[in-house]
Amino acid sequence: MNQSEQTAKEYAIGIKEGIKRKADSNKTVSTFLFLVVLFSTVLCPVLILISSNEYVSKYLPAILSAGAALASYWMQLRKPQDRWVIYRTAQREIEYEIDQYTFGTGSYSIEDKEKTLAAVVSKRALQLHYEWMPMVPKIEDIEKLKKPKKDENL
Repeated sequence: MNQSEQTAKEYAIGIKEGIKRKADSNKTVSTFLFLVVLFSTVLCPVLILISSNEYVSKYLPAILSAGAALASYWMQLRKPQDRWVIYRTAQREIEYEIDQYTFGTGSYSIEDKEKTLAAVVSKRALQLHYEWMPMVPKIEDIEKLKKPKKDENL
């Protein structure tokens, strides 16, 4: 079905579902990376203490520590938890607009509620783009993370 054949409600639901998928994806990534950091940092000292096996007491903790560091770096760089909040908020706002449209309340108690819903949803989708764009890592941000910080008191 092309856009000209869609109703405003179908269009809004499609946009909402796309935003929901992005929110769910960012929530999954955020939760997974958090669990990697949590379990790795808890397991490392335990493995060192409980085993005399060189692989279990040295190599496995080293691998877990590297995994925790990478997961922390990724969370700091990509900010999936912040993206999740932005996407979920936009999803809820569009759901609110769909409800208003469905029941003819608020700004949808007018005759031309189809165009109003389409315009509101389109504007919110564009606004969402501008909200998450600053979160995209820039080369300067990556370079700052690579360089060790100098002590400012020296």
